[in-house]
Amino acid sequence: MSEYQVIARKWRPQRFGDVVGQQHVVRTLENAIRQQRTAHAYLFVGPRGVGKTTLARIFAKAMNCLDPQDGEPCCRCESCRAIAEERSLDVMEVDAASRNTTGDMRELAEDVLTQPVGGRYKIYIIDEVHMLSKQAWNVLLKTVEEPPAHVKFIFATTEVHQVLPTIISRCQRFDLLPIPTRLITERLRLICDSEQVKINDSAIGAIARAAEGGMRDAQSLLDQMIAFFSQGDDTPITGEQVLSLFGLTDRTDLDALMVAMLRNAPGEVVSIVSRLARKGKNLETLFDDLLEAMRAVQLCAILPDPSDLIDEGEEAVARYRKLAALAKPDTIQILLEIIAPVGRVLHDALNKQVYLETILLKSMREAHAVRIDDLLARLNQLRTAGELKFIDQLPPVVKRTEAAEIEPLKPQPEAPAPAPAPAARATPPPAPQEPAPEPATTEVAPPPAAPAPMPQPAAVESAPAPVPPEPAPEPQAAPMPVTAEPVPAPQLPEQAPAAPEPESEPVEPIRPLSAPSPEPPEEEPAPPAPPAVERQPVPEPTEEPEAEPEPVPPNQMPEVLAAQVTEESDLDAPGRKKRHSIANDNPKALEEAVNDPFIHEVVDLFGGSVVDIHR
Repeated sequence: MSEYQVIARKWRPQRFGDVVGQQHVVRTLENAIRQQRTAHAYLFVGPRGVGKTTLARIFAKAMNCLDPQDGEPCCRCESCRAIAEERSLDVMEVDAASRNTTGDMRELAEDVLTQPVGGRYKIYIIDEVHMLSKQAWNVLLKTVEEPPAHVKFIFATTEVHQVLPTIISRCQRFDLLPIPTRLITERLRLICDSEQVKINDSAIGAIARAAEGGMRDAQSLLDQMIAFFSQGDDTPITGEQVLSLFGLTDRTDLDALMVAMLRNAPGEVVSIVSRLARKGKNLETLFDDLLEAMRAVQLCAILPDPSDLIDEGEEAVARYRKLAALAKPDTIQILLEIIAPVGRVLHDALNKQVYLETILLKSMREAHAVRIDDLLARLNQLRTAGELKFIDQLPPVVKRTEAAEIEPLKPQPEAPAPAPAPAARATPPPAPQEPAPEPATTEVAPPPAAPAPMPQPAAVESAPAPVPPEPAPEPQAAPMPVTAEPVPAPQLPEQAPAAPEPESEPVEPIRPLSAPSPEPPEEEPAPPAPPAVERQPVPEPTEEPEAEPEPVPPNQMPEVLAAQVTEESDLDAPGRKKRHSIANDNPKALEEAVNDPFIHEVVDLFGGSVVDIHR
């Protein structure tokens, strides 16, 4: 009884024509053999089970074949048989996962110098080269770049990003793709017919989908199914048995799930996912199958003939077309856009059922939401059918009136502009014929820092004179000041005088308490006083000694300080004498006036200061 050999090794391709799904690589290698233009180093890249090592062995047989046939190895000569039986001395297979030290690479570099025994080339097939360390690659780098003429290197890896760029640049790189499900299904059917295994097409299809593009994985799963379910009679292996063994989802359940999603039935979606989870189905595999099926539905929705892009038979394509008719392409696209990125999160989720149900419900809510384009299309449809009128066809809500013609205004003759009120009020009145003293309120010194702007009309009207103008005694000349250097008076808060009522009788002016000064000689009437300007006190020299003021209580300090204001420069007529405070003439009278409540009431009523009352 001969020893049993697994299907993956027994049905391993021995010629380029037996390789499935890698025609772009096969054609290049065959042409290189025909034209004898083989390079010194090759790099095969791809996922597991797609034929990297198999292609490397076939290529090695073709290079050392004694009787090649149109780029194919003959598989009959001694060199081909020795390579197929793994006993050739000219073809060395190295597992880089176990021999990855610098000592192993030095040994290989020394062995390169030896000549081949029976073949034309000495060929080194190094599998899983991404496991080599950087130091090991540095030992082999010069040998790979400039090997002897009789040496060929073939590298194979599943993770090319871990290979040094200096090695990749010295090799011819070939990327092997995952094998389509349709080709795997055909290959499995050929194997089952040759091995006389009874199995349904649904079971073969389930095995091909579970292989995920790897021919070796599919053959290993088939071998496992035969050993588990085959009873040696005519009972075939069914698809339900394959699904139950590997935890795969039946096509019927998958189609029902997609129908519920396309029709926006959240209850059915949750029910289907819960039922599959109770049956022990692998939810990650369910997610992958759903994603692939949804992609096929999208292709059927946007392409007239997507058969070349779908790795399944015509029956599956017809089924996907029926599903695509249930929804718009935009809806299917939104479903895919939301579902596709969550595969990694689902793999790490603690409760995969809850997360999968949540993601499916979220994708349905956003995919079936009402969009602006749909609303506009519906409005246009109603408008076309006559159910919705245009705005210009609707009756007006408000009666329209003819617009009145607007005539341009005729130019009116300009009237002479009256004098502006502020300027008229700001100009002082002309001086009377007879000289008259200034009112008592005009003797209050303005604040030293306040300028004299043009008064506004409202401000002038709101500040009437506190004392009605009446003829007063002839102006008196102020005696010469006897005080020393002037002391600036502090700025006291000025109280606005109460405006006199128009019906009240004029109040007689209060005469000053002090004796009038001797009348000055008759002089020409003084010109009108200019507008009030900021005045600065001008000290004048004096020969009299400085008089010491008497101590004043603190509560009377503001009035006394106001009374001690020194002489101001008079801007009136040049011949007029200057005025001064009476504080120097009669300090005791000033003190009595300061303490007199009647005088304070007069000051509060008419404004001014105690000095003005004594004047």
